[in-house]
This record gives sequence, C-alpha cells and structure tokens, in this order.
Amino acid sequence: MGWTQAENDVADVMIWLRCNHGREVSYADIAAGVDIPDGHRLRRAVRGVRVIAANRGDRLEMFQPSADPARRDPARRRVFVTRYMRDGHGDEFSARDAMSAARAAMTSVKDMHRATTFEAANTRSIARTEFATMAQAADECITKVAGIEVVGPQAVRRENTGLLAEMIADLEARLTEPATSPR
Repeated sequence: MGWTQAENDVADVMIWLRCNHGREVSYADIAAGVDIPDGHRLRRAVRGVRVIAANRGDRLEMFQPSADPARRDPARRRVFVTRYMRDGHGDEFSARDAMSAARAAMTSVKDMHRATTFEAANTRSIARTEFATMAQAADECITKVAGIEVVGPQAVRRENTGLLAEMIADLEARLTEPATSPR
C-alpha cells in the first residue's frame, strides 16, 4: 500500500528540517527546499512534523519574527521563522519560544479556571463535580507556576517577562482571596 500525499509531504519536510537543524527557516525556505507550494498543504505538513519532533524528543519551534535585521520580506517586514532543534540544543531563540508558549498556557489556564469555577458554582450545570475538580486542578497549576519567582536573564530578556509576571501576580492574588471570603 502506498503512502498518501500528506504522509509524503510530512516525510519530505521532516528530512529537510533535520538536515537544516538549528537554522532559521521560513515557510518560503521550506517550500523551496521540498518543492511543496507555500500554502495549506505545507502548513499541514509542518504541523505533522511538529508532532513527530515532540515524540522523538526534538522540537520544531513556533514561528516567530526573525531577530536578524537582514531577514526582511520585499515590503521590509520581518520574516517569521522557525528552527528544528534536536534534543539537548537550545539558545535565546528557544527561550523566547518557551516563554511565548508559557504565556499562552497561562492565559489558557486562567481562562480554564474562570470558566470551570463558574460552572462548578452554577446550579444548572450538567457536571458540577467534574467542573469543581477541573477548577481545583487549575488552581493547583496556577499555585505551582506562581511559586516560580524569578526567570533568569540568561533565559529571556527582562521585557519579555512583564506580562507573565503580571498574570502570575494577578492569579496569585485571586488564589488568596477565597481563603478569606466564601465562594
């Protein structure tokens, strides 16, 4: 039985990215390297590679604006790039990617906490106990993350931690409120 076009695309992109380990590459670079048009088909293959890389212990970083001022498109905008990083490698670009993922995750946890707490208190909810359990899990996650007080300067520049620190402080303040007032 033959491989589907999508499977072949993922394999081609995976091989090309592993050969270009650690280099900043854009969708246009990948498209030129594997002869797949820059569009939905390529983006689907890149998503597949991200999953495979995670299963291998490697990492395909999120697309971010290139830090290299020479990387500009014809309209003089910064080009969004990614890098395939094998297990055990990382640097400032990887740290920016990790902080971005952490901020997105904390936003999601905050939204989860808000929604599940509401549903747990809602008398018309179809699953109050399950939502209460999820709200408690979100509380514990927030408490654990709030215990991380300092992100060192070697991991990320100071200006990138402001939003995350503000969110953690806000969530920590909310966690201490229920102890003094009933829900």
